[in-house]
Amino acid sequence: MQNNARVGGILSIVSGAFGVLWLAGMVFMLIIMSYVMTDGYMYYYNGGPSPDAALNVIIAVYAVIGGCFTLVGVLGIVGGVFALRKKNWGLALAGAIAGTLVFFPCGIPAIIFTALGKPEFEGQSAPGEYA
Repeated sequence: MQNNARVGGILSIVSGAFGVLWLAGMVFMLIIMSYVMTDGYMYYYNGGPSPDAALNVIIAVYAVIGGCFTLVGVLGIVGGVFALRKKNWGLALAGAIAGTLVFFPCGIPAIIFTALGKPEFEGQSAPGEYA
């Protein structure tokens, strides 16, 4: 089977897409939480600490988590593209590993297929090189 790199690349792209979707999920959560915490009918405010301070902390935490997952997801997508083009095996494997951090069920097979597809990368020469 000569399509191990292609299968690994597709799985890396799928895993990376889930990482980018994490940011969309975090933004959605922030919108819902800001509505709940600023609407007086949604909670009982008895004059204690302002819920705005807690909202700022929650926004910062969710923004950092969403940003990290998005960056790792983009690395997974880039690695998947390199695996589909069979250009740079190291970057393709790094993208598969990054995909594992974001979405485990697709990331592990992506690592396996990308590692098995290493001979497919070695058969091609880089632009400007003589075979």
